[in-house]
Parts: sequence; structure tokens; C-alpha cells
Amino acid sequence: MTIYKARILYDKGVIQKLAKHFSVSDHTVRNALRFVTEGEQPDAIRNAAIKYYDCVMTKKPVMTR
Repeated sequence: MTIYKARILYDKGVIQKLAKHFSVSDHTVRNALRFVTEGEQPDAIRNAAIKYYDCVMTKKPVMTR
């Protein structure tokens, strides 16, 4: 069984744009895009990143059994 870790890849400058759009810190946006945090706001940040800023969600294998 393979376990995957999701992550959103972004271009330079996207973090600052998302932080300004949601009135949060850069750190909050980075945590949302790395799936460190969960909830309504991180979900909204991830959806906006994919929909409006051409970011891509990837899944990296972490562990294989």
C-alpha cells in the first residue's frame, strides 16, 4: 500500500498574491498549500490557487508497504 502526500506547486509571487487576497500572512498560505492546515480558510486558499493562479496539485509517494 502506498501512502501519498498532497501538495500544490506554485510560481514565484503567488504566495504574496494569495496572502494579500485573503488578508493573511505568507506563512498561512504556505501551510495551506502544503496541506499542513485544514479547515474552511485553507480549503479556500487551495481552491483559489488552483482556479485563479494556475497552480497544480501533485501527490508524492511517502511510504510503500
